[in-house]
Amino acid sequence: MSGTIKEFTLNYDPVNQQNTFTSGDVLQGRVLLEVSKEVTINQLYIKCKGDADVWWTERSGDKDESYSSHERYFKIKQTFIQDPSKPVQNEPNTTVITGEIYGNVVRPGRRHVFPFSFQLPHGNLPPSFKGIDGNIKYTLEVTLDRSWKRNRTIKEEFTFVPRIAVCDYLMIPQSDAKVKNINFNSGSASLSATVERIGYVQGDTIKVSTNIIKSSSRKMRLKYKLEQRHTYFAQGNRSCSAKTILKLVGDSIPAESKQTVNTMLRIPEDVELSIECGIIKVEYFLKVYLDIPFSRDPEIKFPITILPAGQLPYPGPSKSDFPPYAPNPSPQPAFRPSPLPQPALGPSPPGAAAGPPPGLYPSLNPSPAYPQPTNPEEPPPSYTDVYGEESPPPYPALDFLGPFPSAPQQLLSESASGQAGEAQRFWSSNFANSGNQAESQPVEIPDNIHHQTGF
Repeated sequence: MSGTIKEFTLNYDPVNQQNTFTSGDVLQGRVLLEVSKEVTINQLYIKCKGDADVWWTERSGDKDESYSSHERYFKIKQTFIQDPSKPVQNEPNTTVITGEIYGNVVRPGRRHVFPFSFQLPHGNLPPSFKGIDGNIKYTLEVTLDRSWKRNRTIKEEFTFVPRIAVCDYLMIPQSDAKVKNINFNSGSASLSATVERIGYVQGDTIKVSTNIIKSSSRKMRLKYKLEQRHTYFAQGNRSCSAKTILKLVGDSIPAESKQTVNTMLRIPEDVELSIECGIIKVEYFLKVYLDIPFSRDPEIKFPITILPAGQLPYPGPSKSDFPPYAPNPSPQPAFRPSPLPQPALGPSPPGAAAGPPPGLYPSLNPSPAYPQPTNPEEPPPSYTDVYGEESPPPYPALDFLGPFPSAPQQLLSESASGQAGEAQRFWSSNFANSGNQAESQPVEIPDNIHHQTGF
């Protein structure tokens, strides 16, 4: 820098690795000034501002119509030097920060440092944005005012990212369905899709579950498109533009088929955030549609809100989890019925048997025919203690360790030989001569059992 002013610079300190700021952050820095000879200054001050501006031109008949609008979010001013003989001009809608006021005579020989500190206001402020017909800027602007000289101004822009209060609405699943009757009696196609929520962060993954029922021989492909739309407002008019952020084309769908397709769409990490302020709106829509040649494509459109990275309070489901399809044109909060109330089981009193209290859950087996021993070290009663020496067992002891026998075998003990013949006649009459009845029967697979890519 030549002339009397050798150095006039503005620096600020980042608060994170991304060099972004949010509501409530303290923005600190310094203004450096060095002169080659003594200089008298009227004013030296710095402003911190947040502003939105839109502008565009439209052709109307034989002339161009221009539209513009401005929106201010805040302006904070701190003064370093003020000539006491000069009147102070009060600026409307400006927050004034009081600090040390230095003398208005600046001498050469060293670099003069003027520190500043601003706390960014709390509130619903939009993020930094740069578009074709408008922008949202957050800037630091320092001005050096000298008599009979042009003012010197330095501007430094910083990136603002809002702190979003995530509401339950952003976590609601979305579902919709469309049916298309194809022309020339070519059949029909139905399309239904579900996404797990409305709100996503930069770099997030949108998981889409799509059901397709095709009763037509026409060629079709399933396609996905994430579209961004900018809208600018000024003087009762609007200017709109749209572009595709990402697009995915699926495989051709076979004729007369049913398919369930699960797809994951990666949102770019540098995509712009969703914005809705007074004069600028940035929106996103996910379009799921069937591309049918020579016919209007059935399309499902989901609104998507893009939030700053790291500001969505979830971990979401794993990559293999997809919400089931439930036809519902309007998003509804997920509902999970509460389990049936169960009786509370407290700790058992000393000496009580383990398990639930008697009569709480009916037993499928009868109570034992003998009392339980009161002494846990006492051995269980013998067979003769319960049934007597001459009483036979109430039922034969069968052993089904192997496969079920296909022919009568000697399964009874020698003491029950009197009943073996009767059992053998039972086996012979019911199983030995029933070759046709013992054959395996075919099993029907239900229609709703299908693979990942088709029924």
